Amino acid sequence: MINIDNIVESLYKIMCSYTTTAVDAKVENNDYFKRRVLGFRAEIEFEEFVKTFPKVNFLEGGQLISLKLSGLENEKNKFIYTTVDTVEPDVYIQIYSLMSNWDEVDKLFYVKLSDENWSEENFQVVTASKKTSKNGKEKKVRLETEDSILCPSFEFYEFNRNLKNFTKTHTQNFSCITNCLPAKQKKVTKFELRKRDQFNYLKEYKLEILLKIYAKRYFIDNVLSKFNKNLIDLDGFIQSGNDLVLVEIKEKSPAVPNIEGKKNDKKYWTYGWDSRRILWYLYLQKKITLSVLYNVRQIDNRSSRTFIQWDSLSIDDFLAGISWSASRGGGGGEDTLMAPYLYFKRLEDILAQL
Repeated sequence: MINIDNIVESLYKIMCSYTTTAVDAKVENNDYFKRRVLGFRAEIEFEEFVKTFPKVNFLEGGQLISLKLSGLENEKNKFIYTTVDTVEPDVYIQIYSLMSNWDEVDKLFYVKLSDENWSEENFQVVTASKKTSKNGKEKKVRLETEDSILCPSFEFYEFNRNLKNFTKTHTQNFSCITNCLPAKQKKVTKFELRKRDQFNYLKEYKLEILLKIYAKRYFIDNVLSKFNKNLIDLDGFIQSGNDLVLVEIKEKSPAVPNIEGKKNDKKYWTYGWDSRRILWYLYLQKKITLSVLYNVRQIDNRSSRTFIQWDSLSIDDFLAGISWSASRGGGGGEDTLMAPYLYFKRLEDILAQL
C-alpha cells in the first residue's frame, strides 16, 4: 500500500544514494544535499499557492535530456523532452507543441503516473560506520546492503510533432526514452544514507503531490543515473487560458548588507540568480518564445526558514536591474547576478492579472 511514510522513505534512499553532500565554502549551512532536499518545499508550496487562483493552472516542468557533445565541428545538441505527471497527456499539448517547434528537440515523451499497481524493487544502499583499527585510529567503512524502494506505475506516450497529439509507445517502459542514450560502462557509485531528519517536513504534504515528486526523482536520479547524458530540469509552468509562463522557483532570504544604516533599508537588499540558469532560460525564451518568471519563496533565515511572502520578477525585468560590472559567488559555487529587492512584485498580484 502506498502511503506518505513509505513514499518519503523511498525518496530518502534515492536522494541520499545519488546526491553528494558537497559543502558550500561560501555560504554557511548550505551544503548541496541540504539544498536539494529542502528545495522540494518551495516547489510544493508554489504549486499549492497557484491552485488558489481559479483561472490559473500549474503544470509540471519537464526535462531536456541530451547526449554529451564530443567537441566535433558542427555537432549540436539534440534534446529529448520528458514530463512526469498524473494528468492525461492532452493537458500538456500546448507545452509540447511549443517544444516540438524547436529544431533542437528531437523526441518528446510524456510519462503518466498512476497511483495504482505500484510495486517494490531491490535497491542497494550504502551505510557508513566507524571501525577502530589495531593502532586505535577510527576509519570510516562503507557497507553496501540490499534494500528496497517503491517502483511507480507508469504509462508512456510519445508526442507527434506533425499531428500535435500523443500516442502510447509500443514499449511501455523507460527504454523508449533511454534507448538512444549510451549506458555507463562502470557501476554507479552511491553515497551513504544520512540526515534522515531533513526529510520529515515532507510528511506535512498531501500524498498526491508527494507521488509526483517521488516519481520524478525515481526517473531522473535512479533510472537515468545508469546513462551518460546532460540534463536540465525545468521547475514548472503557469497557464491561464492561452497564456503560458515558464517559472523558476527558489527559497531564500534577500541578500542584506551587514552595514549599519543599510541593513534595514530595503533599497540596498538584493536577490541573486545563478548566471548559468539565467543563460539557459534566456536561450529557452528565445527558442520557444515563452516569458520566464523568477519566483522566490522568501524566508527569514536558513535556520528557522519561516515563510514571509512570494516575490516574483520576469527575467527581462531582472536583467534590467542588475549591475553588469559586478557579480558575486552564490551558493554551490555558482556565479550569481544580483537584482534589487524592490524590483520584485508579489506573486499574488501577478497571478491575479493573468
